[in-house]
Amino acid sequence: MKYKQVVFFDIDHTVFDPIRHTVPKDTVDAFRALHARGDTLIAVATGRALYMLDVIAPVLPFVDVSITINGQIIAHQDTILFDQPMSSAMIEEIRAALIEHKLVYGYIGAHGQGISQLDAAAREQFALADMPLPQVDPEYYRHHRVYQMWAFANKKEFENLAQDLPDYQLVPWLSDGFDVVLTGRSKKDGIAFVLEHFDIPLAKSYAFGDGMNDLEMLTYVPNSVAMGNSKPPVKAAASFVTTPYDEGGIARGLRHFGLID
Repeated sequence: MKYKQVVFFDIDHTVFDPIRHTVPKDTVDAFRALHARGDTLIAVATGRALYMLDVIAPVLPFVDVSITINGQIIAHQDTILFDQPMSSAMIEEIRAALIEHKLVYGYIGAHGQGISQLDAAAREQFALADMPLPQVDPEYYRHHRVYQMWAFANKKEFENLAQDLPDYQLVPWLSDGFDVVLTGRSKKDGIAFVLEHFDIPLAKSYAFGDGMNDLEMLTYVPNSVAMGNSKPPVKAAASFVTTPYDEGGIARGLRHFGLID
């Protein structure tokens, strides 16, 4: 099928309401209306892995493409289109720096996560994100393909580590933590892949996001929407700022671009 256009959605604090642990009804209705057009490819672009998408179960039937782990795995329905794990050398370099800074760190695999230690703070963070607890295994990468690493850190620790890992992208979370992403792989690169694969021009692409890991995506996509709950740099990167995710933000953004009635 030839699609006329594509809309990319971040998940957390964009489609998914982490306070009520659900997808707002008006967002579900907006996805349904967008899907009913029949000419629009609907995609999610997220730092989550494929197995973590159940939090948006109410809209998953309308999602055609999933750009996951910030572009490391891309799937079209049940078919994997792109798969790029990190090399052992990269993982060991990053892990050594995280250990030196005495940080709690973790790995994201295709089907699960590993963590160096599961303390109370880590349990709280996973509960807030509505994610399953990872298995405790500091050497998780020796037994699993790893696509991304992450760690908990305050602002000062983050700044110090960024100096020690200049060859990687360190993307801060909304809370005390960050992802370590391969340079040259991000949501933006995943979007470029999808546009080429489905032969959709960049001018006919739309994107919704709220976090710092959405900056490249919102800058790259010409018809971009920052959620009203976004931080100032994210709002500045978008071509339109909508209301927060729990105040009809998705529906309002789609209506702004004439994608739904």
